Amino acid sequence: MPDPVIVVIDRVPAFGAGLEAILAGDGFEVATPARPSAWLRQRQVAAAVVTLRGHEDVDRLQELSEEFTGLVLVAILSSSAHSVYATALRSGAHAAVSWDSAPADILAVVRAAMAGRTVLPTPTARALAKSAQDRPQGTGLRPQEVQWLRVLAGGGSVVELARAEGYSQREVFRRLSAVYRRMGARNRQEAIALAGQWGLLAPASR
Repeated sequence: MPDPVIVVIDRVPAFGAGLEAILAGDGFEVATPARPSAWLRQRQVAAAVVTLRGHEDVDRLQELSEEFTGLVLVAILSSSAHSVYATALRSGAHAAVSWDSAPADILAVVRAAMAGRTVLPTPTARALAKSAQDRPQGTGLRPQEVQWLRVLAGGGSVVELARAEGYSQREVFRRLSAVYRRMGARNRQEAIALAGQWGLLAPASR
């Protein structure tokens, strides 16, 4: 079982310290490692709280979701816009909450996520449901991107894709993240499942 530890990941130390205080005040053991990914490889923990301020943070969230599949990820958002919630969830977050929320609300979202539930504001939940219903399926993917999905579905790794394409692993993560978002998937597993539903993986099984 994972240790009852929550990792706080924030590029602004003062804000990270505030999150640490909120969580610690509710009884959690909190860690704020300088190199979160390296630290997480050494220790399995219950959850990570990640503040999203820009694309760099979204990419980090996606990378954490891809590498640490059992880690519960809660995104702290710089905006309460529906699209920002959608970006966080599609990038691998299990739940999200605006950073101007009351401490009790942040704690409620974290505890719900750790219990396997996603708590969202009702207007946001309705907007996400509508956008999912209206979104055309399987559109906008280039042949190269479809091939990447076939490689992943066949058990290939990001390392293999990086070598084959001549990119760094970080660049491959970034490009895959963009593909997942366009598909409306939160992570690799959902993207592969959707690709299968849309018939995009069929050639790989011949």
